[in-house]
Formats: sequence, structure tokens, C-alpha cells
Amino acid sequence: MRSRIIGGLAGLVAATAALTVLAPAVGADTRTVSVDDNFFKPKRVTVTVGDRVTWKWNGFVAHNVVVEKGPQKFKSETQSEGKYSKVIKKPGVYRIVCTLHPGMTMKVTAIAAPHPTAATTPST
Repeated sequence: MRSRIIGGLAGLVAATAALTVLAPAVGADTRTVSVDDNFFKPKRVTVTVGDRVTWKWNGFVAHNVVVEKGPQKFKSETQSEGKYSKVIKKPGVYRIVCTLHPGMTMKVTAIAAPHPTAATTPST
């Protein structure tokens, strides 16, 4: 009986660990940016590390989303419809451009996620 309880607890611990790894960050948000004909809207977005930014194509012209300068590099395919999403994993300022259209730029500012406060125990 005792070995079944221990085996059950081990399975529960493993399942909890797996969910912790696969679950998104608590409080993670999604910010949507419109990719229109030759502009991003909004041009500036502030997120917390762990948030997702989704670019949604709304115009008729093909564009891409490319990090020209920033702590994390990524780029979308060139497309004229659909969406592209990226979870921002590093704090800093990201200069985003469409490499097909000079002047089509935006900035994503990612701030570090707040650190959880350590629990203090009263001294005896």
C-alpha cells in the first residue's frame, strides 16, 4: 500500500513539473500590432518579458517583421495576410522594420518581469 502511495505521489510531482514547464508565464499578455500598407500600428509597444507580440496583416501589400536591432533576433516570412507571433524573452529595446519598405519601423520595449518576493520566516 505504501509503495502505491509513493508511486502515486511521484507521478503527481512529475505531472506538476511538466505543467510548470509547458505553462505560459503567469500574467503573460498578448499585444497585437497591425501591419498595414507601409506602417505598423501602434509604432511603439511596451511589454513585459514573457509577453507575446502578434503582428496581424491588414493591408494588401506584402511586408515582413524583422528585428533590425535588439537583444533577441527574429524575423517573419514576407507575407500579405495572416499573423506572426513572438514571445519576447529578453529585456531591452527592439527596433522592428519591414525590410521591403524603408521608413516602415516600430519599437518594442521589453521590461524585465518583476521578481517574486522571497518569503520571510519570523526568527525565534
